[in-house]
Amino acid sequence: MKWNCLLFLFGWTKLISSDIMSLNGKHIVVGTQVTLVHLYVLRNTSGHILKLDGVAAETLGSLARRLNFTYSLLQVNDSLLEGISNTLPGLAFYVANGMCDVVIGPVVTTPSRFAIMDFAEGFMYSSGALLIPMPTSSENVAAVAKPFQLSVWISLLIVMPITAAAICVFIRPKPWLHSSSTLDRSYCGKLHHISCSAFEVFFEVFRILMNQGGSFPTMRNTVCFVVGSWCLGALVVVSAYNSLLTSYILGSNAEPLVDSLTDVAVNSNVNLVVDKGLAVDVVVSGATVGLYKQLGDKLRSNKNSRCVTFQGCIDLVKSGSYTYLNGLSVTLNAIDDDYKSTRKCNLALARKPESVPAALAWALSKKSPYTKSFTKGFMELHQAGLIDEWTHRELHQRRNVSYCLNEAKRVQQRKISDNLTKITLKNFSGVFYVLIMGYVLSLICFFGENMHFRLSKYYGGSSTSGMELKQGGKL
Repeated sequence: MKWNCLLFLFGWTKLISSDIMSLNGKHIVVGTQVTLVHLYVLRNTSGHILKLDGVAAETLGSLARRLNFTYSLLQVNDSLLEGISNTLPGLAFYVANGMCDVVIGPVVTTPSRFAIMDFAEGFMYSSGALLIPMPTSSENVAAVAKPFQLSVWISLLIVMPITAAAICVFIRPKPWLHSSSTLDRSYCGKLHHISCSAFEVFFEVFRILMNQGGSFPTMRNTVCFVVGSWCLGALVVVSAYNSLLTSYILGSNAEPLVDSLTDVAVNSNVNLVVDKGLAVDVVVSGATVGLYKQLGDKLRSNKNSRCVTFQGCIDLVKSGSYTYLNGLSVTLNAIDDDYKSTRKCNLALARKPESVPAALAWALSKKSPYTKSFTKGFMELHQAGLIDEWTHRELHQRRNVSYCLNEAKRVQQRKISDNLTKITLKNFSGVFYVLIMGYVLSLICFFGENMHFRLSKYYGGSSTSGMELKQGGKL
């Protein structure tokens, strides 16, 4: 029994070692799926590949030295796994027909791809990111209304006339409370004034809500209870409004286009854009349920959502209503390249990172003897920290990314306690618009009163002159 166990372990060890050493002394043909940061390809004028660069190129070179194999590049113009036309059948075609041993680059595994090829998983572990236009501050017109939701404003509009009607009922003259004092009808707020119009009472209720005080006649207990309750409620409402208004005035009103993929799916005014034929397009378009299914439907409904060129995607994002989905490293590279070309921060990242359905892999032919060798090689490189180091080195060359990300954070998340925060006229634009509206209404009333006074004086003077003439004729 003991010898049987030893023989079993020896055979299993030999099988594993043979899988791992399957690349030793071999020569393989490598296909290239070009993606920013991960893999760059330098071609000559005829399309012949001269040089590889990026994280995938560094990984391939390191594995070639560690596992003792040589390689040559598949000299085709295809850089996508799936085919586009008869002249560009896709890298998967060359893998399936034995013309290519492995496709390097950030390949996403999908069920349809599993059916025709194997994957050496573990090449890269990366979160996704949404690239959005840089949020910009605008005039804070809505700050006056923002502290309360619409339901609160509607409730106030309903409660105010109800309160005014209740006070009107309670201050109506009562026979047993009728006073013989001289009634002064000139001002509603005097103590001995028994009756007020509904408009006058409503105006006093409104004054209390505006924190301008107010007064009512015949302040009996019933009136005191109603008015006191309204004053207490108005105090709470005004205090809450003022405290929330401060945060809206001092805070930034630069809202991002979206915060997550969920926002993209539910917002009909925002479109998703992806690289045509690359990993994200394959995953989203092939989804049959859930969030990715909704995003796939959105992609299919817009002919511009699949970009043939990377710069085309970036231009759509900068137009204002599109967001670009890809790996974090690719989106950071896009921010850096755009800043270098424009010297402005036009792009930012959505606040919530997006998860990737699976680890990025390299593609091999079905039942390839090299799959386990590459997988183990990835594990060793990750354990040594080399793949992370190469990724950081690529991103470190794009130092402008940090500047633009910090700029986006500053614009969106300005803090009240920040000493650099200053109140400007733009912060109070909403209040000034309300004040200007009040000025306009006051001027209209002013000119109306003047016209009414002048017309009344004119017609009154004419009628008086006519009467004097008639009286003179009789005399």
